[in-house]
Amino acid sequence: MVPISFYPLRLRRISYLSCLATALLARFPLVLAQEVQHSAGATSLEEPEKAEKAEKNTQEVVITAQRRTERLQNAPLSVTALDAEKIEKMGIESVADVARMTPGLNVVSSGPGQNILVMRGISSSAGTAGTVGYYLDDIPIAASSNASLLSLRGVIDPSVFDIDQVEVLRGPQGTLYGSSSMGGTVKYLTKQPNFSQFQFNGSATVSETKGGGLNWGSNAMLNIPLVDNKIAFRLAAFERHQDGFINRYQIDPNNYLGALTSGSKQESANSEKTTGVRAIVSFKLEDQLTITSSIFNQRTFLGAPFQIDVPPGSISSLMQARLVPEPSTQVSTLANVSIRKGFDQFELLSSTSYYDRNVEIDEDSSKVLYYFYSPKPQTYVYPSVMKGDYVNREFTQEFRFTSDFKGPWQIIGGAYYHHVNAPLASSIPTPDGYNAAFGTHINTFFTGSREATVSETALFEETSYQMTPQLTARVGLRSFRVNQTFIQQTDGAFVGNVPTTVQGSSSDSGLNPKFNLGWQVNKDMLLYATASKGYRPGGPNNPAPAAVCGSEVASLNLSPSSLVKFAPDTVWNYELGTKSSWLDDKLFLNGSLYYIKWNQVQQQIVLQCGFNITANFGSATSKGLELEVVYHPVREWNFRLAGNFTQAELGNDVPGTNAKKGDQLVDVPRWTMSASAEYSAVMPNGVPGYARLDYSYTGTTNSLYDRASPFYQRAAFGMFNLRLGENQLSANSHWGWAFFVDNLTNKIGETGLPVAISADLPTTRRLGIVRPRTIGLTLKYTM
Repeated sequence: MVPISFYPLRLRRISYLSCLATALLARFPLVLAQEVQHSAGATSLEEPEKAEKAEKNTQEVVITAQRRTERLQNAPLSVTALDAEKIEKMGIESVADVARMTPGLNVVSSGPGQNILVMRGISSSAGTAGTVGYYLDDIPIAASSNASLLSLRGVIDPSVFDIDQVEVLRGPQGTLYGSSSMGGTVKYLTKQPNFSQFQFNGSATVSETKGGGLNWGSNAMLNIPLVDNKIAFRLAAFERHQDGFINRYQIDPNNYLGALTSGSKQESANSEKTTGVRAIVSFKLEDQLTITSSIFNQRTFLGAPFQIDVPPGSISSLMQARLVPEPSTQVSTLANVSIRKGFDQFELLSSTSYYDRNVEIDEDSSKVLYYFYSPKPQTYVYPSVMKGDYVNREFTQEFRFTSDFKGPWQIIGGAYYHHVNAPLASSIPTPDGYNAAFGTHINTFFTGSREATVSETALFEETSYQMTPQLTARVGLRSFRVNQTFIQQTDGAFVGNVPTTVQGSSSDSGLNPKFNLGWQVNKDMLLYATASKGYRPGGPNNPAPAAVCGSEVASLNLSPSSLVKFAPDTVWNYELGTKSSWLDDKLFLNGSLYYIKWNQVQQQIVLQCGFNITANFGSATSKGLELEVVYHPVREWNFRLAGNFTQAELGNDVPGTNAKKGDQLVDVPRWTMSASAEYSAVMPNGVPGYARLDYSYTGTTNSLYDRASPFYQRAAFGMFNLRLGENQLSANSHWGWAFFVDNLTNKIGETGLPVAISADLPTTRRLGIVRPRTIGLTLKYTM
């Protein structure tokens, strides 16, 4: 039970936030009235230059998607760029937030740092790697192992504090970004040290979540030019504490689908604490030589997963039914040394990085044991836990040549090496007292370990030729080789108490081409066409015996080698796109049409012989439309609309599963959309303020191929976010503020159907959900 004294405390917190918000909101009605008068006549001469500069920057967004700096509207590819200002005003904190504002990108999220990325409908739950590239600067952070495909130990959510820009590149990026960038690439760009100016900024946030408690966080950044224009140091630190909003109840011992709601409970079980630091030092030496060294460390602790149990819970009744706590920790460390040497007409880059990610999970396995061991010997639900420890250690070296020739030719080329060591260990130990309670003699239910390695080498180039002042052709090629090994050991009652050791290896290679033609019709319109190939490496299988399964594999037209390894799968992407501005740069319209053919799809095949293998079976297609519109009718108003339609379907039945030809691929909504309206005003104190409303919509999404399952499909949902604030309290003030309401209408939507690390039961599942309505205030200081 909650102590009675808790409720006055919560009321005081809510009252404090409400009063503070009311005081800040009261600043806006007078401003709106004044601005309406300004709009009826000439523009106010008192409007500061900052508003003009912000508007110009919106029109002149610069990206690095093609490994060189260029204007967004001149880049012949489908890309969304969210700079630091947009990230702040949209209230973005996670890659799932990025996806809600970006057409073509979907994130299957089970909570902070528990994400699977899907782009342009290329969704897969088999294989050893994901289908979307994921980068922090030049460091790949997609966790290249089977861990990346299981949401509970999926890709990291790097803090967006002191991030300069997030770029989302849609379509295969296999030439410049390599393997697993089949659907596209997500790239975070950090702010770099300033060599000439001392800088400091910080912020503190407090908020309240419906059904939960108090959340708070703080950030600070310090930039010091140690030697003017020679050596600079930048340090960013952040901390976030979020109270949970899901209560954990005890499982009914006589009904594993029920919960004892009248008994003891753990309130706000799914709390989060994330802390981290990023340090960068940069040396600007003679002869255009720059050396930059950085290190980033982030730790996330979750009190419980951000999931509900259905049944007994539901979208309208958020609860977990578990007998043991389920804490998890994620510790990620990235280190990088980049050396850039400039010459008159080209630049050389060496980027050396190391990425270490460790995920430790406790998962309640009480229902699993009862499901498989009842009614005999187990007569009631007994507390048990599965423990998992998943590690990724990744070393990456890249050498790159980037030209700046005076003529029509330009080239980017280089060499790439990536090595992954990914050990994991998991176990379901026999709970204390279990044997005595049920008269059994079980030493352990399950223990397993796996040591996997991946080594990838590649050579790549992309050449462009400006045939006329308006027409530019690009041709790219990447040659790659991937080697993988694994050794796995298992024991325990789940595997018949027979210790087993299996091992395997695989090697594959290939070529990835890209062709692009860009036509700059005039200064306001670009048309482009692209044909590009993407790939994902194959890997070794847990071997299935040929004597038992060989004939069945042959009947599926699979080769005998499918029993021990699977090959890469590939996509060919065909795309037409446009980027344009209208009405004297008041209206921007970017769009693309695409068709993707996915061949030799890596799929989990359930064989009748009793074994499961990953095999290259059949094909799939994805076709769709992406659209982004930005409209600045007048200085004060800014509107944005982004949408995506994706039809991603299987090209064949998948043996041993419920997947049929023509089924929509799982985790791919047909429709997604986001819209925003922002009003910028000059406050009575002479400084600019803003009010912004964002809306995002995710359409109906299939979670499974089994239409008979109650978890087959998750419903569509939409969310509103409201934000308003000022960067300065007065013309000479260093202080600013922002008031926000996330999930304004308190819509609880499903974000995924997580895969358990123990086993998923057909009668009850965990559902990932969004955070309920959260009201908060941020105070910031800039120097």
